[in-house]
Amino acid sequence: MEKRYQVFVSSTYTDLMEERSEVMQALLELECMPSGMELFPAATESQWAWITKVIDESDYYLVIISGRYGSTHRDTGLSYTEMEYRYAVDAGKPVVAFLHEDPSALQQKFCEQAPDKRARLDAFRDLAKTRLCKMYSSPADLGAKVSRSITQLKKQHPAIGWVRADTFGGAPSAEDVLKLREDNDRLRAQVASLSLAPPESAAYLACGEDPVTLHFRVTRKIQNEKGTGWRKLCDQWESVDVSWDAIFATLAPEFIERHRVGRWSLADLVWTQARGDLTLKYPGERLTDVAVSSDDWDTLLLQFRALNMLQCVDGDWQLTGYGDNYAAKLLGVPKGMKTRAMDARRSGESPA
Repeated sequence: MEKRYQVFVSSTYTDLMEERSEVMQALLELECMPSGMELFPAATESQWAWITKVIDESDYYLVIISGRYGSTHRDTGLSYTEMEYRYAVDAGKPVVAFLHEDPSALQQKFCEQAPDKRARLDAFRDLAKTRLCKMYSSPADLGAKVSRSITQLKKQHPAIGWVRADTFGGAPSAEDVLKLREDNDRLRAQVASLSLAPPESAAYLACGEDPVTLHFRVTRKIQNEKGTGWRKLCDQWESVDVSWDAIFATLAPEFIERHRVGRWSLADLVWTQARGDLTLKYPGERLTDVAVSSDDWDTLLLQFRALNMLQCVDGDWQLTGYGDNYAAKLLGVPKGMKTRAMDARRSGESPA
C-alpha cells in the first residue's frame, strides 16, 4: 500500500524563502507532503495550538537554522522556530536539523544584529547539534542533503504515513466480520495451546530429573560455656545435588501466591537435602543461616526462563502459562497419593 509522509518544515521565513523552496521541491520529489511556515508565515501565540497540532500530525520534522533567530514568544523568550523544535523532540518525532555552515558569510540583512538574539541563536545551534544535524552551504546543497536525510529517516524510523482513502475497499460485510472473528478465536486458541506445549529448549537444556549442583553457605555456631547463648565459629561453603523438578516444585507456589520469589524456600530445600551429610565437629555445635549462592540463584532463574517456565515482567519474575501448567502437574496430588507423600516428592525425599 503506497504511503505519503508528512514532513513539518520549520525555519525563519523571509530570509530563507529560497532555501525553503529547495526543501519543498526535494520533499515533493520524495512524494512527501511538506507543511509548516507556508500555512502560517507569521507565527503568533494564538496560532501556537494550531502549529502543535500540525506537528503532531506530521511523520517527520526538519528545521533550517541560518543567520536569524526569529520572532520570540513573550512568555518563553524563545523563538517560535526553537519552540517548534523543542516541541517536536518532546513529542518523539524523528527530527533532523540543517545548519548553515558559515553564518558569518551571509548578507547582513539575513543576520541577527541584536547581541541577545545572536546569543540565543548560537545556543539554539548548539542544541540542534546534540541530535541528528547536517551542515549546508547553499540552497541547492540544502535540497540535496534534505533528500538524502529524509530517505534515511524513512528507513531508520518508519512512520505511520497517510494513505488515500480510495485505496481502501468498501466497509466489510457482516459475513467478513464474522469470519474475522472466527479466525481470531481460532488463532487465540492455537496461541493458548502453544503456550502450554514444552519449549524446544527442553530437548537440549538440563531440566526435569536432571541434577544441578547448588552451592550454599552455612554458619557454624557453638553454645557458650554458660549455655545462655551462641557464638559464631565460622562460615563454610557446601554443595548439594538437587533435581530441576524439585527446585521448581519448591519455588512455583511462591510465584503463584505473591508473583515474586525469595530464597528462603530454596534454602529450606537445600538444607533438607544436605543436612544428613554435614557433621558437627564440637559438642553443643549447631548449623544455621543457610544461604544459597547468588550466582546459583541467578542461574536457576535464567534456566527456568530459557525453559519458558518463568518470565520477567517489569522486573518481576512470574510463571508463564507453560510454567503454571508444569507446576500444576508437579504439585497436583495423584489419585491414591496422600499429602505427606506429595510433600516428600516435592522435597526430593523418598516417601515412607
